[in-house]
Amino acid sequence: MVQNLFTPILDDGLRTINFFNGRLLSGEDLSDEQAANRDLMKRLGQVAGNGIAYGLQVQRAGNDVNTAANPAVTIRRGLAVNRLGRTLYLPADTDVALVRPAQGANRASSGAIFADCVPSQTGVYAANNGVYLLTMAPSSGALGRAPVSGLGNVNASCNTRYNVDGVQFRLLQLQISATDLSQPDLLRNRVAYRCFGPPDMLTNPFATPAETYGLLDALRPNVLTECDVPLALVYLARPQGLGFIDMWSVRRHITSPSIGERWNLLIGNRRASEAEAMFLQFQDQIDDIRRDETTLVESIVATTRFEHLPPVGILPAFGVQQIPDQLPRNPGRTSRGFDYRQFFQNHFQNKTMREPVFIEGAQLRSLILESFDYPPIDLNSHELIWLYAVRENRQAYNNSTTTRPQPTLVFANGQMPYRGNARYDVNRWDYSNFA
Repeated sequence: MVQNLFTPILDDGLRTINFFNGRLLSGEDLSDEQAANRDLMKRLGQVAGNGIAYGLQVQRAGNDVNTAANPAVTIRRGLAVNRLGRTLYLPADTDVALVRPAQGANRASSGAIFADCVPSQTGVYAANNGVYLLTMAPSSGALGRAPVSGLGNVNASCNTRYNVDGVQFRLLQLQISATDLSQPDLLRNRVAYRCFGPPDMLTNPFATPAETYGLLDALRPNVLTECDVPLALVYLARPQGLGFIDMWSVRRHITSPSIGERWNLLIGNRRASEAEAMFLQFQDQIDDIRRDETTLVESIVATTRFEHLPPVGILPAFGVQQIPDQLPRNPGRTSRGFDYRQFFQNHFQNKTMREPVFIEGAQLRSLILESFDYPPIDLNSHELIWLYAVRENRQAYNNSTTTRPQPTLVFANGQMPYRGNARYDVNRWDYSNFA
């Protein structure tokens, strides 16, 4: 049916109660008014976008509740918005057991308010190894009793005093192949970049655009509902229990929807938030390796742990004696970190990486932000990677006689503009590059 200009279109419009003097109001009327206000807030939430506003970090729970047989995590207090525009608030840090209860056990009633948030997986997780998606979704419950007029002012079964909006956590098993699970060293990075996507659109930009991409989109709507906010991937390994926790493979800041659907991969906010997550995911994984593998860090080769790297990353370096001759040394001072020649062994062998050069710290933030517009580094491609030493970090390390900072190196996608050009007007003596 063709609509004429200026003709009001009221189908499925927001219905609010018309109040006027003399009108009789029922409980149903007030409930309808509450539902209209709730729908209005959801629409405003959809305008802002979906993702995590703050908090909701996931980490291992204490040993008193986290065991191999019953793994558990701690989720920090925080606020998120789901794809339906509903805000989800966790008011306090909460320990969550990763063993799902049997169907119907210990689960709050969702009621009509959350009828569109039906859980898709129930029962306990599989006994063998697996990667699982931890999500947060809305829930509701009833609290207290209110006196009822006309029934002798006594309690009745329908006189709930408050309807309380809350949250619940879900654990969804991902379909990961046996081949992937048999390579645990590469598993974390491999699954993360399946979540990041995206499909190739550069070969044929005018082909029919992909409406969805990545592992999370593949789970919607049959496994991952629009109500769920992804918090982290967790790897459960039997009999060891909880393996890695990887937040940034699925965690995103509040990301507004895009209005240019065909060109979303080039201009959309989603891709920018995924690029930010790539950087943070790498830094978290590097921190976990340093914490858990103290005797192996210096011997690690990147391709044994990573198939992709973010376009820019910060690598803890293994002591300044590893820095080449043109960079200042202070013999005997070492610090636990990665041997960059070992880490990027394949690129040095293929002569697609040069020795590090200096950049000023003033360039570091802009370098990282600029990297969000570049694709991740495919370690199998052997494309050029730039390597930088931050002048302030190296100078502080060389000049310190007590507490020394961790030496660091910054790598960058070779597609990015080179930052190591000689700049005598701003560089420092002994920490400069030469033309």
